[in-house]
Amino acid sequence: MSLYSHIVASVYDPFLEGLERKLGSLRKKMLAQTRGTVLEVGSGTGVNFEYYPEDVQVIAVEPNKAMYKKSLKKNPPANIQVINTGLESDEVLRHMPEGGYDFIVSMLVLCSVKDYPAAVERYHRLLKKDGRLLVLEHIHSSGSLYGKFQKWVNPVWKVVSEGCHLTRRQDLDLKKFFKPLEEEYFRLGTDWYRAVMVKKG
Repeated sequence: MSLYSHIVASVYDPFLEGLERKLGSLRKKMLAQTRGTVLEVGSGTGVNFEYYPEDVQVIAVEPNKAMYKKSLKKNPPANIQVINTGLESDEVLRHMPEGGYDFIVSMLVLCSVKDYPAAVERYHRLLKKDGRLLVLEHIHSSGSLYGKFQKWVNPVWKVVSEGCHLTRRQDLDLKKFFKPLEEEYFRLGTDWYRAVMVKKG
C-alpha cells in the first residue's frame, strides 16, 4: 500500500461529501430493493453499507488496500463481508450462490477498473439469470465541449485519481450485455447514468 493510496483513501469521503449529499438518496432507493446474495464491486470506503437491508447477504470486494481498511473502520454490519480483492478473484466465485448473484452493485467503479471490457463481461457471467444489476456511474459527456475537456485532462486525471477515467461510456458498454428495466441520465457536475438492468439472452 503506497503512501499516496493512503492519502487518497483518507480524503476520499470529505472530498465527495457535497456530491454524496445528492447521490445518497439515489443509493438508498436503489439498494433498498436488494435481496438474497449481493456482490458489491469496488466497495471503496463503504459508503453503501448503511443502505443495505439487514436481511441481505453482501459480499463487498475492494482491491485497494487503503480503501478496504478505511471501510472496515466504519464497522460494517454482520451481513456485509468485506474482502480485499478484485472482481476477477476466486473469492468472488467461492461466495457466489448456485446460479449466480441475485444482485450486482456497480457504483462509481467502472471508471477505474483496469480491465474494463472484461469487467463488464464478468458482470454478465456472475449475475443470476433473473438477477438485477444496479448501476450508478459517471460517464463521458460525449459530443460536447465539456467532453473534449474531459479527453484533454484524462491522462493527468487518471494518474491523480488512481485510475479513474473520464472518457468511458459505461452505459453503452453495459447495454451490450444488459437491458435496462429503468434508467436515468442526469447531470451533477458531470454526466451520470443510473439504471436497474437485467441480462440479455
